Amino acid sequence: MMRLMLRIQVIIIMVFFSTPSFSSDTILWRESENSLIKIQDNNIDGKKLKNGDIAESELTENLTSQPVEIDEQDILKFLSSIKIIKNKSTTEPLFTEKQQNNLAKYLSIGLKKAKPHQDILFSLAKEKRTLGGLKKQTYFIAGRAFFNEGLLNLIIGEHNRVANSAYEMAYDPTNQGLVEYDFNYGERVVSKFPFNEKLAFTLSGVTMKPTRTDWVTVNVAELHKTPLSPDIVKEALKPNEDPLIERFKTLEKLRKEGLITEEEYEQKRKALLSNL
Repeated sequence: MMRLMLRIQVIIIMVFFSTPSFSSDTILWRESENSLIKIQDNNIDGKKLKNGDIAESELTENLTSQPVEIDEQDILKFLSSIKIIKNKSTTEPLFTEKQQNNLAKYLSIGLKKAKPHQDILFSLAKEKRTLGGLKKQTYFIAGRAFFNEGLLNLIIGEHNRVANSAYEMAYDPTNQGLVEYDFNYGERVVSKFPFNEKLAFTLSGVTMKPTRTDWVTVNVAELHKTPLSPDIVKEALKPNEDPLIERFKTLEKLRKEGLITEEEYEQKRKALLSNL
């Protein structure tokens, strides 16, 4: 009986390690457990992607769906053109420059590989600093993208989701990046709680899908004809500034203005020096 149990355990272990993952995800890029870009099956039947019974093979042959080649620079133009309206006179980019560059690169790669029944999902992190750069907070944006009927589609699931540091500390006290968030990547079907911040676009061909507040589209052929903005070129060529120097300057300023104690100053200064 004991031998039989051992044989069963060995067989189970062999099957576990020899069987491929049941997940259909294809990871295109991963910076951390929660900052990644991947190809994943969507929630639409691959054999009925439109109103009629049109098979994947037909869509692929007619060049109306994925896989498709879209230039990375064209995707960058699209992503950089999307702005969030903060008030009557102020907007801010939906994606940071780093997010734009990463997403443009790996969307271009992923769209060449994705099938009509697949979407490219992304969750990207950014950091914002407060208290003169001495405190940082991580925020996430998540969504999905795909190509269909000549249009590059972007659905925003969530934006500026705050990383829960207390939750991460409880489940990952050694800060190994083991905590995985359950992101809302948006859906092709209408969501109960969609992204609904007002958007503006700096390219005329970029529009919202009718009746949706979370779905942005652009005609790829028209996008390709639009020259790359000089501002984007300048930002790409701009040398990186040293944020550590800026933080030292900010620390000195806070000290001179009496906004922090001498003890706090020394603690922060030692922390900055440890990063040199």
